[in-house]
Amino acid sequence: MIASLVEQLSRYPDLDLHVVTLSTGLAQVEVARREGVTVHYVPAVYRFANLTFFLINKLRLRRVLLDLQPDLIHAHIAGHYSEVAFSLGRPAVLTPHGIRHREARLKRGWVHQLVRYPLRRYEEWRAIRQAAHIISISPYVEQEFRGVIRGPVYPIENPVDDLFFDVEDRQQPFRLLFVGHLTPRKGVFDLIRTLPALRQRFPEVQVHLAGKRDDEYDPGYFPAIQGFIRDHGPAACVHFLGQLEQPALLREYAECAVLVLPSLQETAPCVIEQAMAAGKAVVATRVGGVPYLVAPEATGLLVEPGQVAQLGAALGRLLADDTLRRAMGRRARQEAERRFRAAAVARQHYEVYRRVLAEHAPSALALAA
Repeated sequence: MIASLVEQLSRYPDLDLHVVTLSTGLAQVEVARREGVTVHYVPAVYRFANLTFFLINKLRLRRVLLDLQPDLIHAHIAGHYSEVAFSLGRPAVLTPHGIRHREARLKRGWVHQLVRYPLRRYEEWRAIRQAAHIISISPYVEQEFRGVIRGPVYPIENPVDDLFFDVEDRQQPFRLLFVGHLTPRKGVFDLIRTLPALRQRFPEVQVHLAGKRDDEYDPGYFPAIQGFIRDHGPAACVHFLGQLEQPALLREYAECAVLVLPSLQETAPCVIEQAMAAGKAVVATRVGGVPYLVAPEATGLLVEPGQVAQLGAALGRLLADDTLRRAMGRRARQEAERRFRAAAVARQHYEVYRRVLAEHAPSALALAA
């Protein structure tokens, strides 16, 4: 998503665009230059980082930004990126990606509940209070931080790469697609639990899961999914694809009939926006910012989180009705054209930058991501 934004912004000749990002496995800062953009990969340290409030990472980010002397910093994520950006006293814009403390709240274990959740909440609320300018990717962000936001808010949704709009519809009528980490927050087990009943109605049903397992949430979660599949017999219809590169992901969007996202918490999930751009109907849960993306009965169906029977009924309805499913997909693509085209989203960002910098007579911009 940020890559699409950067690519489009790099086309503005008056921007000297820099991306500063933390990266593991590096011994020193590495710099890559491409047409219109310079990327600075900063060595990241995450071991025991919570105990030090990510101090080493913050100092390294600060050092790079001080060397750059940017006219404006666009911080993505309300956390240590934004803290460093605001500490420099330069014009800055914040885009909160995800309500991170609500995501942390769903993780099990005392470390998550007693350390990471309070830290995430403190970081986010502090960043929102400090931000003089906020780009909101969903009305849910403004709703969540109502009363905390002190500066102007610019509603700009996530950009979707043009390649998703170019996806050819080669849908397999009974193929469901899930894209995301295989974690409790994403509700993957709920999707798997719908399969015994779905298979009775649609023996050809197939579920493709594109994403890697993440045992940080719950080490027993993925083994429990595997145990359910083993005990209830749908192994032949469940396909774990792992983390996919973009060409393979585009093929999955082309060939799926429905995108399924049964999450417990979401802000503005890019996978729904990508599916809409690809012209696919969506079945998702009514959580966070999802209702601002999926229009029930128009571009997809919404169900309550954790309600397996509801989820199965919604999936069954779309699998059984090819006309309805395809009509929803067409409307979804029309909506995505209006809202998510990367060039239009980048233009909105550019106008925000110009507005913020109007008082400072800038000659260059830096984008910290």
